[in-house]
Amino acid sequence: MINKRNSHPSDPREITQWTRRYAQSRTIYFLVQWCLIVFIICIIGLVASLTQQAYTSGNKSLFYISVVFLAITFFFFIWISISRWTAEFVWQVTLWFYGREGFVAPEENARSKQLPRWVIILIGMMLVYHILGALLISFRSLPLQYLQPFSAIILVPVLCILIYYQGLGFWAWLWPLLYGLHAFLLLARVPIGFPSPWYLLNIIVPIFGYGLIAILVGHIYSRYALWKLKAITRQGLDMYGNGESIEEKEDI
Repeated sequence: MINKRNSHPSDPREITQWTRRYAQSRTIYFLVQWCLIVFIICIIGLVASLTQQAYTSGNKSLFYISVVFLAITFFFFIWISISRWTAEFVWQVTLWFYGREGFVAPEENARSKQLPRWVIILIGMMLVYHILGALLISFRSLPLQYLQPFSAIILVPVLCILIYYQGLGFWAWLWPLLYGLHAFLLLARVPIGFPSPWYLLNIIVPIFGYGLIAILVGHIYSRYALWKLKAITRQGLDMYGNGESIEEKEDI
């Protein structure tokens, strides 16, 4: 008599679980968006710094030109956010990267696919809030070294709301968590900030760094989830294919 091999069939719930985790951790779409957003924020920061220097030196012509460029940058950011071209570009890059893996999306739940109107309004208020911060810095009403905590006041809750409504994985929560923690440490005077004249890096580095850390963690986890999903599926197919031969051996 031949003993039956000690193996267990794949649990369909486990396949569903890892499929959902994989779908929630595909981050290339967000990486492309992140690059565009960071690009605009860097421009805003550079123009704000130029505006402050012009105001400090008393160069009124350069100051007014900088304010105009700041307004143009703001409207350009709005255009980038709502443009169909931007959405199509991000989508095509995503399809190119994940082309061999096929299409997958997180399961639908009680949350709506489209963001509520009040969330969209809140995003617009966040943009205006950061423009206000740039103007306060220009008029020396807000120290440049506190720009990051000023930004975290609204950016952290907005990120949390977006993550919740988009149903993203655990990796996405790292961004607001690390960004808020950085602001707290700066306010507590922990020496993690950049000294003058590199104060602007106190907001650029957290936005770049913590966003990139979260996205890379999600990408790495998606690779693991995909490997796990393939392993479970392959195990089920192997057992299904060998099922008849095992039963026949038991009858011998």
